[in-house]
Amino acid sequence: MQHLKISNFKCFNDVTIPINQLTIMAGANGNGKSTAIQALLFLRKTIEENYKLNGNNDKYLLSGNIETSMALNTGYLLSLGNSSYITNRLSDTNQISLSIYDTTVGLDSEIKINYIADDTETQLFLIAKYSPKGYINSPLIKKEFYYLNAERIGPRVSQAIQFYNFPNAGFQGENVAQMIDDLNYTLTIDEKRRHPQKNKTPRLEAQINAWLDELMPGVNISAKRSIETLTAQIQVENFYTKGSPTIAPNIGFGISYVLPIIATGLIAQKDSYMIVENPEAHLHPSAQSKIGRFLAMVADAGVHVIVETHSDHVLNGIQIACAKNEIAHNKVTVNFFSQENSNTQPNIENITINSKGELSKWPRGFFDQTQIDFAELFKIRKR
Repeated sequence: MQHLKISNFKCFNDVTIPINQLTIMAGANGNGKSTAIQALLFLRKTIEENYKLNGNNDKYLLSGNIETSMALNTGYLLSLGNSSYITNRLSDTNQISLSIYDTTVGLDSEIKINYIADDTETQLFLIAKYSPKGYINSPLIKKEFYYLNAERIGPRVSQAIQFYNFPNAGFQGENVAQMIDDLNYTLTIDEKRRHPQKNKTPRLEAQINAWLDELMPGVNISAKRSIETLTAQIQVENFYTKGSPTIAPNIGFGISYVLPIIATGLIAQKDSYMIVENPEAHLHPSAQSKIGRFLAMVADAGVHVIVETHSDHVLNGIQIACAKNEIAHNKVTVNFFSQENSNTQPNIENITINSKGELSKWPRGFFDQTQIDFAELFKIRKR
């Protein structure tokens, strides 16, 4: 299992977070989930900007010491402010440390980057210092790295065609139409990710539509590009379009928000990271549960999936996937972020799921609002 270690970064003084094949970040607002993801994104950004791909063009070659300025507000939609916002408020040092390592290999696998925040005036950058230890094999250095921000773009008539280093949907889904059109006839979806009942065709668009129909019965999409306008477009059909596809804005937000997740999950390279924030956004509870099962399937196919969610339905779907052995239960870790008055940083509880889909514990504040509300209604009705 991998571990993300964060020292003196925003709300964290010193914390180690397990990263499994499928990792769920859960907890109330403002308790550090986004900070943990930002730490991983900032590590990745530092590697991308300072190292070149190897001869096979598939991994970043960590060769040579670096000491460089890293901007705080560019790349991966990061908006970290200035250097005074980045260091932990209770710390007496201006050094930040971010690292990731694999416990099956030990600290020899560690990618640890130290950052220095200017202590005389606020700056829009940190000084990064890193000395590679030698051979490292981590998903963090793979060329393909997929991140979908919580604020994905809504329905658009078209999307601009853009250059990308590798096929991806973009941080907000802005490349999804182009990506589908690019890969539809050139990529064969591996058998593990094809829908088990609805469609065995290995084409990308066919598999996207099979999974979309699972989440939203009757919905399917098609992607096409225009060389003349340098744009790509998603057209949508459902029960009410009567066989005549319509433009995305005529259908609604749910499809536009979930389409980049499904497309990315189907094309993501094995042993790469796929980070998804709020996969439940704009989805009906039934679809939320099913997107949880879909993400479990993607993780079981070999992608390292990290999910930030506030949805008990997404978690329910993942529990069902474990109970049905769609993913081995020991490949799943739930990190529950909470705050206790006596703590100087967020508390992180690691929750496991057994082969029956049962959680190892259910701490206070962990997806328990339904029970709390029912109890309140019961009291009111008794008056």
